[in-house]
Amino acid sequence: MWQNPKALVTTKPGKGRKCINEILNRILIKDIDARVIEYVQNVAIVYSNLDSLVVYGLLFASPPSCAEKVYPFQLIINSTNEKEIVVNVINFIKNKTKDLKTFYVRCYNRGIDVNCREIEMGVGIGLKGLINVDFKDPEVVLHVNVLKEFAGISLLRKNQEKFRATLLDKI
Repeated sequence: MWQNPKALVTTKPGKGRKCINEILNRILIKDIDARVIEYVQNVAIVYSNLDSLVVYGLLFASPPSCAEKVYPFQLIINSTNEKEIVVNVINFIKNKTKDLKTFYVRCYNRGIDVNCREIEMGVGIGLKGLINVDFKDPEVVLHVNVLKEFAGISLLRKNQEKFRATLLDKI
């Protein structure tokens, strides 16, 4: 039924359990088999039969009050090994983006100890010559969420993962 997780949602401190119901209320409209679990404190994983971008759209159409950010998974890597993650992410970017000029990588540890610096640097170096790394004004940000069993990859515009834009994001 739930082959892969479709999205990761971060919640406000201490609101993880409350947020599960709010997230489910948004997703159950289109998928009655959806489920949400609190993976680690303040991090929820959405399992659904819907496409990850549909899940993302449902959550953004009516943002849960307790949620901070959402990362729709466009790629699941069934490994937590840094080198395997780097190789898979480089292949994903090469196949996914033909006219992309600038990007940067953000890595997050979610319940496992991995070397995020190695992943960020490895992807940047692996794509050298194809796409430029730009920390100030990238076209997209590649988010790598490394969990205990897998790594979820999300390719989003800068600050697109946030439910509520701050004043600085608008400037």
